[in-house]
Formats: sequence, structure tokens, C-alpha cells
Amino acid sequence: SRLGSLDWLRHPPRVGRQPPAPGGLQPMGEATLYGDSKVLCSGRFVSGPDARSCAATLMMICIPSILWHVDIGGFFVGSRYGHMLLFVVVLLQVFSLLLLSATALSDPGIVPRQESFTEQYDARTKSFRMRQPPRHYDLVLRGHNFKLKYCTTCNIYRPPRCTHCSVCENCVERFDHHCPWIGNCVGKRNYRLFYAFVSMTGALNIISLLTAIGKVVVMTSAKVLNFGKGVDEALAATIGETPLTVAFALYCLGLVWFTVGLCVYHTYLIVTNQTTYEQIKGAYSDGKNPFYGGLQRNIKDALCTPIRPRYFDARSGSLRWPTVATSPEVLQCAAKSNE
Repeated sequence: SRLGSLDWLRHPPRVGRQPPAPGGLQPMGEATLYGDSKVLCSGRFVSGPDARSCAATLMMICIPSILWHVDIGGFFVGSRYGHMLLFVVVLLQVFSLLLLSATALSDPGIVPRQESFTEQYDARTKSFRMRQPPRHYDLVLRGHNFKLKYCTTCNIYRPPRCTHCSVCENCVERFDHHCPWIGNCVGKRNYRLFYAFVSMTGALNIISLLTAIGKVVVMTSAKVLNFGKGVDEALAATIGETPLTVAFALYCLGLVWFTVGLCVYHTYLIVTNQTTYEQIKGAYSDGKNPFYGGLQRNIKDALCTPIRPRYFDARSGSLRWPTVATSPEVLQCAAKSNE
């Protein structure tokens, strides 16, 4: 059954680190969620403990974007396609900033914790558990053997592709990596946002670099044609006149390898249906990936499947699903997202 992976979560766990209040779950504080994750704006947003690093990334995009409009955008605005170029750059800048914020402030797929095994009541023996559950649990999925590891921090058996993040101190569903540039984990619920952000930023870097080089080339060519200077002399004069453009081009050149390379790397992960964590660990180095479903299905799985709702309400601390009373609609959405 495709819903079989949800069975381990069908009994509502205790939420947060505080004991449950009489008659219900203890409301979660405004500062922390599970582990070290942060809750903002009454639970609308969830971020990692190092969310402040996202502000630095934001500045690395905002400041060069402003400089581009001041120094380079105005140079091309009077050209034949200048207004179209300006429109495309503004669009990329806006989407890059929005996607960065959305990724940094979204729930990556945090899996709710269970109460400690010492607080689990065994109805058969009419006593509380005294021993920790077995460290591993064997599972056969799509004809492949998996060992589900028991997380002693979250007190759950982690489902396939779920990993405990040592920075956020949470188990994250389909964990990809913890990104220090956005200050949050990248997982099942925000991976497509992260991929779109990396793609937009890479395209913005390329256009910014090409336009900066284009301005230097145009000004150098004009000096060669109008004043009869040599190419070397004209280039040196142009660099002396436009040091900001040259510095901007060098900045973009230093970043373009990182952003474009990251985009290419994650494109490879998508078409092979791997996560960064799995690829670095060599989880499928033997060529046997049980999640590989062909190019089209791999792309659909990563970018086009429905995003399931959160497991919990970050504002109240109560579980939304899955519970015994989970609606068939929610379970159907979960099944589609796990396909």
C-alpha cells in the first residue's frame, strides 16, 4: 500500500518539549517549534536556527541588483532591446528575492516527534516501557531492503529518505541538505522553491555578467573606432572610466560558477531522483535506486507532485494529520506526493 509509510504516524504524538496539558495538547510557544526551528508570525512561517544568514544572502542579491540599475541598466536602456532587457532583469531579481524568502521561511517537511519511550504505556503489559525500541527496523520497499533507523532525539523510526538535521535538531522528510545560505533545511516541502531560487539566481548572474562585459566591450569598441586607439589602450581607458562596472563583472564572475554549478548539480539530482545527502553518501552507488522511475517521472516527482499539508499547526502545536480521524482527502494527497 502506498499509504503504508504513514502507519508509523497514525497515533498523535506529544508536541513540543513540554508535557501535555490536561485535556489536550500544550500550545506551542511563539519562539520554538520542534528542536531548534523557529516559529514566526503566529506559525505562518518556520525557519531554521541560523535564519539570520538569509539576510546576508538577501544583501548579496539586493546590493548588486541596485548597482546594476545604477551603472549598467541605464547604459542599455536607450538601445533597441534595452527596455526588454530591463524588464527581464527586474523580473529575475524580484523572483530571486521572493523565492529566497519563501524557501527560508517554509516548513521543509519536519516530522512530528513522539514522546519519550519511557512515557509510552503498553496496554498489553499494563506498564510503561523500560527499554528503548530496537535501533533498526527492517522494511521491504519496492523490492529493496531498507533499515529504518530509530531516532533517539525524535523518538520515531525515520521513514525512507528522512534524515535528522543536526543543525535544526529535527527529522526532515526527504531531507536534501541544510543550506547555510538560507538558514533552513531543504526537504520535501520546499525543495522545488529552493531549485527555482537557484535557477533564477543563476540566470540573473549570467545576464548581469554578460551585460557588464557588454558595456565594457561597447565602450572599448567606440574608443577604437572614434579615436583610433589600439585595443589594449582603449580597454585600459575604459577600465579607468568605469571601475564600478569592472568590479561588478568580477563579482558576478566569482558567483556565477557557484550558482550555475549548483543549478546544474541539482538538475542532475532531479533527473536521477536523488537527494544531496544520498548522493554525497553514495547511497545508490551500486546503481540500484528504488526511487528511480525514468526521466519524466523523476522530474514530476521532484517538481510537479502536490505538496502535502503540514503535519502540525505551528501556531497551536496541534497535529493536523495523520491521525486516526484523518480525512480520505488528506490521505489521498499524501499518497500522490509519495508516488
